[in-house]
Amino acid sequence: MAPTISLVLGGIAVTYLFLRVLLNLTQDAKEPPAILTGIPFIEPLVGMIREKSRFYIRLRDATRLPIYTLRLPGQRIYIVNATELIPVLQKQWRLISFASIAADAGNLVGMSKEAVEVMKRDLTSEHGFSTSWPKFIMPAMAPGPDLDAINRRAIEIYVSEMAKLRAPGTTIKVGLWEWSRRMMVTSTTEAVWGPENPYRDPVVADAWKTFEAGFLTLSMFPMAWLFFPKLYHAREVAAKAMIEYMRKGGYKTASGLVRKRVEHHGDLFGLGIDDIGRGELGNTFAVLGNTTPCALWVLYQIVSDEQVLADIRGELLALVKEEAPDQDGSPVSSIDLAAIKEACPILLSTFQETLRFRAVNPGPRVLLDDVLLDGRILLKKGSMLMIPAPVQHTDTAAWGDDALQFDHLRFAPRKPGSGQQKTRPNRVAFRAFGGGHVLCPGRHFASTEILSLAALLVLQFDVVPVAGRWVEPTWENSPVQAGFPVIDEDIPVELRPRDPKRKWRVVYSGTDKAMDIVSEDIAAGGRGAI
Repeated sequence: MAPTISLVLGGIAVTYLFLRVLLNLTQDAKEPPAILTGIPFIEPLVGMIREKSRFYIRLRDATRLPIYTLRLPGQRIYIVNATELIPVLQKQWRLISFASIAADAGNLVGMSKEAVEVMKRDLTSEHGFSTSWPKFIMPAMAPGPDLDAINRRAIEIYVSEMAKLRAPGTTIKVGLWEWSRRMMVTSTTEAVWGPENPYRDPVVADAWKTFEAGFLTLSMFPMAWLFFPKLYHAREVAAKAMIEYMRKGGYKTASGLVRKRVEHHGDLFGLGIDDIGRGELGNTFAVLGNTTPCALWVLYQIVSDEQVLADIRGELLALVKEEAPDQDGSPVSSIDLAAIKEACPILLSTFQETLRFRAVNPGPRVLLDDVLLDGRILLKKGSMLMIPAPVQHTDTAAWGDDALQFDHLRFAPRKPGSGQQKTRPNRVAFRAFGGGHVLCPGRHFASTEILSLAALLVLQFDVVPVAGRWVEPTWENSPVQAGFPVIDEDIPVELRPRDPKRKWRVVYSGTDKAMDIVSEDIAAGGRGAI
């Protein structure tokens, strides 16, 4: 028995020494320092799996390094802590690439080899498929008629759904996560894909939900169709529905966003209609993946805090106009939701603060070639680089000593003579919508959608926890790819109609001004960055 133990221990020691030598020989002195090398290649992986987004905050606080390297099996990842490095890195967007990651999504949704090849061409210029796509669709997503139309349709869905809830005049019990997700999925898919929206079919909607939850599994395992047949089947159900939508010309009556995508993918780059359909399945991640959990957290931050709720409800009530009673004598109130962008600074600030406080997106990029930052920091080709939002969003230098606290007034304009001495938010450190060349093109739509849902809920309902008090939900099992945490268990609430006999007339008149949320929009003077 003793010789066996000796052999095992000897093998472990030899393996350990081999890994140590391998790490030292392959780590360039000019690279950001490698940390967590006690158990080479394994220790960082364990931390990432166990701690998720909290892992990067812990390492920032422990090392205080501006940028460092994590060595994993077959991969090195550079983690950016210093906010001042972000503009420098964003200027290198051709070589520090998100487009390369986006191109790989073609395989994930089952696009043809020919289509994936097109997506991966010319990744270092503005004219390639994956690099040109975000800018090409921006006219449909920047403030203007197309964006107004898509916002208006989403709001129509909210108004209709809330009218149904108010009709009985009685309390309705729902799960806040399930309800807000359904509202966001319904409104978004109707607004984006129009009258022929394939997600109207519950079978397709359920298939999408299954695929969304497990798509990372499909991306990681070869022959996933064999080992994860249920997940693969869900993808194919949703994909075939989207392909049929394209073949029947459903995109012709869809939003400007979808029409621009079809023009880009098909007319400019020659993708076939089936590949465009599968591409739309991938684009569902873009319009739903982060907005649904984000909406939940915005609603939670508002309704779970009496002061936040009172401040926001006061702003919104100031916009409400009383009209002549209805024919049956019912009082009628009206509101133009386009006004909330400029007339409700506390609501807008609460939304921004929720994004800062809750976002967990890792901000991944891939190095397409060696990059030398400031002539001294080497980033190696083939490596991954990440700018984790939680690291930037909890930086006291960027946000002040209360960076770890939720302050719904953090982004609100300061009143003269208020005596406020708070640190001004550093918009470069605000990473909820990405930044630079990969700034989220749908941020204006998502912002208006979520703000409108919050406004209508606050005006028309009291939201009361069934448990009798608000308990912050946990999210230990949230998918690693989620940009905002997905909670472990739903939050049972009662939706109690406020003034049930009152009728509401809700309009959205539109606007040509962007919300000043990210630094790029502020620099563009409210026109929206392109």
